[in-house]
Amino acid sequence: MRFFIALLICLTATLCKAQIKSTDLSGSWIAGKVNYLSGDDLPDENILKYSYVKYTFVMPDKMYYASVYHILGAEFLFEVRGNKLLIKSNVGFVVNTLKIMELTKNKLVMVMADMNGSLESPTAIQYTFYPEKLIQQSLALSPDDIYKISGTDTVFNSSQKIYALFNGADFSDHISYELSKVGISVRSGTLNATFIVNPSGKADSLKIIQGINAGYDKAYTRIFYAAQNKWKAAIHNGKPVKVLMHQEKKYFTSDEVVPSFFNTQKANAAYAEKNYEVALYYYDLALNDRPDDKDNLYRRGICRQQLGNLAGACSDWKKVQAMNSNLADALLAKYCK
Repeated sequence: MRFFIALLICLTATLCKAQIKSTDLSGSWIAGKVNYLSGDDLPDENILKYSYVKYTFVMPDKMYYASVYHILGAEFLFEVRGNKLLIKSNVGFVVNTLKIMELTKNKLVMVMADMNGSLESPTAIQYTFYPEKLIQQSLALSPDDIYKISGTDTVFNSSQKIYALFNGADFSDHISYELSKVGISVRSGTLNATFIVNPSGKADSLKIIQGINAGYDKAYTRIFYAAQNKWKAAIHNGKPVKVLMHQEKKYFTSDEVVPSFFNTQKANAAYAEKNYEVALYYYDLALNDRPDDKDNLYRRGICRQQLGNLAGACSDWKKVQAMNSNLADALLAKYCK
């Protein structure tokens, strides 16, 4: 009797035709398209339209969220319940729920609730994800993606197309944690470094292009080499290759951070209300204190575009791109040819 009841329920439920399994989510997925559930496109000023989103699912129940390509990102737990993806904190509290609309080997479509918490509203945000491998295969390499060629040995520049991945959430966070353990703290300054990750997954050839001080640089170097075997090699055409990686670590004084933080909050609030004149005023103030804030430059570019200053917008977006960020690439391609 129970079997027939279950069969009847199954026949009347569309999801029962293709039961969603958590194992089907395994791997890294990149958002290739973001639109409203209604099918309408998001306007360019909606920050979600061009934001990079990567979900990485690791069986049986771990997932990572990243807004940049070169890290795994923040760690969460997850559970698939029916057609819902439950994202949980590491202690098991549900922090977000997404509705799975479609799941195949090469496509994942999910809906995020709108401002009122509805997963059915026409203004709910729909993400279409594709496996990261497919995304990378669709991005053709160019001469700019090559750092150095020596005989048959090629070293590629790190980019979304091809990069090595640290076996941890974030290599920068790992460095910060290890520095704190030995009591190294910095008030202000910037470290810029490059290194090569070999096909074996070993990081080597560290070059500190710009250091902070002798003590910091020495500790950084020691921590780097202690973790040099904790990398996953970059892959090109199915084979591991050498890739040049970059790292930048910035430290700011409170005199720089506090004014920028509060001005950014005011700017973002005005931006959300589409009050671009006021938002532009506060983004200008925030960028006076921290001129290399990528998100503020991106949004100030949007404000300038909305106010008719396309040349100024393109200038801001080019600065973002020059910081090894692809956040503004789509807008540059669309408006700044």
